Amino acid sequence: MSGRSYMAISPGAIVPESLPEFRIYVRSAKGKYILWALEGNRVSSAQLARLTESGLKDIFVDLEETFKYEDYLETNLGKILENEGASDDQKATILSRVSTNVVKSAFETSFKTSTVSTDNLQRTQKLVENAMRFISESNSLPALTKMIGHDYQSYEHATKVLWFTGAFLRENPEVLERIQEDFETFDEQQRMETLRLCGVCALLHDIGKTYIPREILDKNGYLSEIEREIMKRHPLNGLAMLLDAELPIFVKKAILHHHEDFDGGGYPMSLAGTNITILARVLRIIDVFDAMTSRRPYKDPLPPMKAVQIMIGVPANTERNSDVEQDDRDQGMSGCFDKELLRKFIVFIGKVNLD
Repeated sequence: MSGRSYMAISPGAIVPESLPEFRIYVRSAKGKYILWALEGNRVSSAQLARLTESGLKDIFVDLEETFKYEDYLETNLGKILENEGASDDQKATILSRVSTNVVKSAFETSFKTSTVSTDNLQRTQKLVENAMRFISESNSLPALTKMIGHDYQSYEHATKVLWFTGAFLRENPEVLERIQEDFETFDEQQRMETLRLCGVCALLHDIGKTYIPREILDKNGYLSEIEREIMKRHPLNGLAMLLDAELPIFVKKAILHHHEDFDGGGYPMSLAGTNITILARVLRIIDVFDAMTSRRPYKDPLPPMKAVQIMIGVPANTERNSDVEQDDRDQGMSGCFDKELLRKFIVFIGKVNLD
């Protein structure tokens, strides 16, 4: 087995009694990789329990079988998230990995077809169903929020926006009910269906960036005026790509409006106030919060509470001895947001204790 490369995975990724189509290895104290389970062999609960009892935190997959492993995670995500033998941190990491792969696939295949395919939409909806069940557990939030401060890439960003949108709306059912106001009553089934659709919207909100040149998306520095104008096309691109998708109008409008500012200074339509859909106003807050608290090639992430201060319009010089450099583009942000929703979001992140 010399010359092979291995990837560490969590034992919590293996569903008890399942039949993985890849080989699983453990590493000895001397660093030697030892075959622990052959592909197609059932992995019992007792085997996994012995692994946990032995103190092993990682098992390993041959890098050549990464695709099989990724497919296994997506196929079995629901069971993995229900697995009592896996910790919430392990589940959150796996959920993040699957979400990133689903969004990446949607971006890459949509570039070829100019639309989001039915297959990708179904994968997205299935992922969101599993994610919302996990998010509905109050003890999952600390695990999810550990992703704050990670790198800002389109795929990872979409995952974090999904998490925060789902968790925020779950904690604020009165906001969720206003998203689909045509319901005479709002029962549990309608609540979960609306929450799922909001999650799909959150995961795909930046799908229009598919058609933004990579040199702009990956630029190691601030965008020029021309590059910013190109970037501003992505909400319209996203709407065009989802126009024929079987999604309700409030989802499509939110994707189109998620860069509109409450004071009318946003894009692409310069809408203001309640002319912007509620879901878009929620996404505007969460989108900015994640962008400000994520690591970029040209700037470090802001601490969550510092980001909140800027979002509500507190001047940078109100905190002495701050070692975090403020981006000049963050000045005057308070007009971007619905103040009622921003207040609710601040209360929400206070509850999950991000700092």
